[in-house]
Amino acid sequence: MKRILLILTVLGAMLPSLAAIDFAQLEVDVTMNPSEYKGLLDRFVAGDTTLTIPEVQKVYYGFAFTPSYEPRDTFPAIREAYKRKDFVEVGRLVGEALELNPVSLDLSLMARAAYESGEIPMSGAKALNMSNRTRMLTRAILKSGQGTMARSPFCVTSSKDRDRLLHDIIVVGPILGTDHVGEIEAYKFNFPGHSRMHILYFDNTLEEKFLKSHR
Repeated sequence: MKRILLILTVLGAMLPSLAAIDFAQLEVDVTMNPSEYKGLLDRFVAGDTTLTIPEVQKVYYGFAFTPSYEPRDTFPAIREAYKRKDFVEVGRLVGEALELNPVSLDLSLMARAAYESGEIPMSGAKALNMSNRTRMLTRAILKSGQGTMARSPFCVTSSKDRDRLLHDIIVVGPILGTDHVGEIEAYKFNFPGHSRMHILYFDNTLEEKFLKSHR
């Protein structure tokens, strides 16, 4: 995590510009080649670490163009169990939720915590699988843009994944405020123990467009 923070806060502005995810092309690819997409998704679910970052990005962002994409699912029972650190209950419920949304960073992190807690017997293989999946998802999102400028935001498929990235991966302090630069979200925050304000930018237009079209 310290390495990620260093990249974001110190070296981020020095990195070369990264191309944004081409959602339009991705929609065509997933729609026209569903079997190819399913093959990549199956490899991801199996925790296949030989997947390249572009392949994981196709799996993650491409899921938004499948009939299974449903960012309105909140899974309150899992969240309540996770909040009270009832990892046995999280482990009992999260598998079914991940079948509905296998690329959720939010669900994957809760599942990893449950399987790594030591409270669920014979969960070693599941813990390794979720560790691989969360690592692949995190890298894919962090490579989707620089995050430190509006023209190169981190791309996510849900507000829940954005929040997990901020609080569980980057580990920011309290959110000081939010703003928009066009369709791009700006999140202002301090790092714990520091007074300097930082801003990270997110593209969550996939979820926003879905919600608008399903009102």
